[in-house]
Amino acid sequence: MRELLLCAGLLLVASSAQAYTGFGVCNYGKETIPSVVCYGPTVLKQTTVTGDIKVTGALQAENISARALLIEGSVDLRDSQISGSVNITGSLNADHVEFQKGVAVESDSVILSHTKVNGLMTVTSTQKNPYLQVQCSSVITGSVLFDGKAGVVQVTGDSLVQGKVVNGSLEFVKRECD
Repeated sequence: MRELLLCAGLLLVASSAQAYTGFGVCNYGKETIPSVVCYGPTVLKQTTVTGDIKVTGALQAENISARALLIEGSVDLRDSQISGSVNITGSLNADHVEFQKGVAVESDSVILSHTKVNGLMTVTSTQKNPYLQVQCSSVITGSVLFDGKAGVVQVTGDSLVQGKVVNGSLEFVKRECD
């Protein structure tokens, strides 16, 4: 009997060290967790995720760090660092974010403000005229690839796309930055 209780206790401890999985609305505050798996809207504030974030639903995140993002829903990301791959099916709005690897977004709308993407930025869309706004001192160190419909990269004078724009055009715009 004691062995059975010990075994059950070890399984409980081992399972708690795995991914945090939630259904419905998932909220995380100032804490360090191994990973996030959520089926529903997710809010992260001042959260350190040592592994990956996988969400089916909208993600709102502020002041987080994580390894990789796999999101099926819109993403609003602020003051954050992502060290691994990023795959988003839905719109992306990033402000003061550093993506240490490339970013792939399936959407017709991507906005980068005060943000750095180290690597390739891929925008896939079935809608006519997808756009990528690179504004307010944002930098993409690689190329921009519009996969699917041809798109437009709108760049402010203080921002930079260091690579080529493939299957799209580059348009310089004036925009006030805060």
